[in-house]
Amino acid sequence: MDALDVLNQEHRHIQRVLQVLERAVAKGREGEFVSASLFVRAANFFLTFVDGSHHAKEMVLFQTMVAHRLPLAPGLLAQVSGEHGTGSEHAVALLCAAESMLRGGETDPTRMLGAADDWLRLYRGHTTVEEAQVFPLARRLLPSGILDRMRTRFARIEASHGSLAEAAEALERAFLPIPPGRAFRGPVCSF
Repeated sequence: MDALDVLNQEHRHIQRVLQVLERAVAKGREGEFVSASLFVRAANFFLTFVDGSHHAKEMVLFQTMVAHRLPLAPGLLAQVSGEHGTGSEHAVALLCAAESMLRGGETDPTRMLGAADDWLRLYRGHTTVEEAQVFPLARRLLPSGILDRMRTRFARIEASHGSLAEAAEALERAFLPIPPGRAFRGPVCSF
């Protein structure tokens, strides 16, 4: 597995979290109760693992591509790098809105759902550009030795944040929908 395989694999893990968040947003838009704690956990995942780890790894790739003078479309790396910053802003907005819901400062989830929608929309397009344009160019033009050295740098980045895959799995597991007929009914208490 080289550096580009790692980034693609991380995109799949991030998409699993996005699916959980999308389901929660859809439920919230339908008027169903959705736990603000899910949105807090998702925002923290985005800030810690997507911004802190995944985007840091992508920046290593982008810097390597520039250093090796790969023939990039004008503004392509500026676009995806800028989207990293915008994603951070959306994640902070989501965190603030969800924390306000948890503290009881807000009872209407509209701001929280809107912040989640903003992050979801941005990330879907962002991933598409990276996987369709940036990664294939790097795969074609960067020597395998360079990709191996980047993988070593990725391991150091991940060591400082923890495993993105494990964090995605934990969030996904914590908020899996309960299958019909399997709802926890709790113990029957008699007082």
